[in-house]
Amino acid sequence: MSFDFSNINPCGGCCDECEYKKNRECKGCREVDGKCVKLWTNECLIYKCCTRHKAYFCGVCNEFPCKWIINKINEWDKNGIEKLKRLTNAYLLKEKER
Repeated sequence: MSFDFSNINPCGGCCDECEYKKNRECKGCREVDGKCVKLWTNECLIYKCCTRHKAYFCGVCNEFPCKWIINKINEWDKNGIEKLKRLTNAYLLKEKER
């Protein structure tokens, strides 16, 4: 499984698959510092948390998986934490190969 980690967002998602980006209502999470007006009222809390923890995405945070992210991701994806774990393993493997 190969990922383009330059397109991975703090939540582990990819903006290239997002309807808001496809419809040009948002430039992308990293490009707008987690402030997609269409999706988040003020700002993405996951983006803000990753910024605060200096983590490229949740899976590489020293506190992953914290109770907060488990609850937050479960709001929209019941398998989100498992997906983040797989993404993290792939990311760490790629970093190790560098």
